[in-house]
Amino acid sequence: MTVRTHRVGWPIAAVLAVCAGGKLLLQTHLLTVDRGRDDLVGLALLVPIPVLVTGWLLERWTAGPRKVAPLQDRSQAAIACLVFYTLLAGGVTGWMYHDGGKENVPSAAQVLPLPAELVSHEREGLTCSADRCGVGFTVTSNTGLTPQQVEQRVRDHLENTHGWHLDSTGRACCPAGWILDRSQTCLRVRVVPMSRQVSVDLTNDSTERS
Repeated sequence: MTVRTHRVGWPIAAVLAVCAGGKLLLQTHLLTVDRGRDDLVGLALLVPIPVLVTGWLLERWTAGPRKVAPLQDRSQAAIACLVFYTLLAGGVTGWMYHDGGKENVPSAAQVLPLPAELVSHEREGLTCSADRCGVGFTVTSNTGLTPQQVEQRVRDHLENTHGWHLDSTGRACCPAGWILDRSQTCLRVRVVPMSRQVSVDLTNDSTERS
């Protein structure tokens, strides 16, 4: 609102646009990440505050202080807007920290896409409760592999492509985030009894981390 130089104004506007666009893409799931979605959303909320302050200081340093104040009312409005945004962003970030990722659905990007010889079908409906939320897939082969071979292919894919470290029972857990999302994302791979399908289950569990 009070920018006097394009040299400072355009870079600051570009950073703010990136933050706003990134937050929108993450919250609408148009941009998927393996982990830390809440942390990235919180970062996009908070980064504009020091960016705006830094821009004001840089402009004051490069253009010097105003000798007259024709935009005094606009300057005061800009400061009021910055204070309001700081309080709002702080409140939203605090709520996200308090929530701790309880309502987050784990990202399928932690499993998919599978190798070409495997076919995955997401099971209908999410399994959600007060402290956990999960999604499941059934995996079959389109090349005639046995369920045990499918399971091994899935395990190899998850370990080599996505960095999971499954134990002998086909289970593994890792942090879903770092600061704001304190839940655990847990994975289980198993052959479904009496069928030729392999089940892959992803669960975000906020009871697993303190």
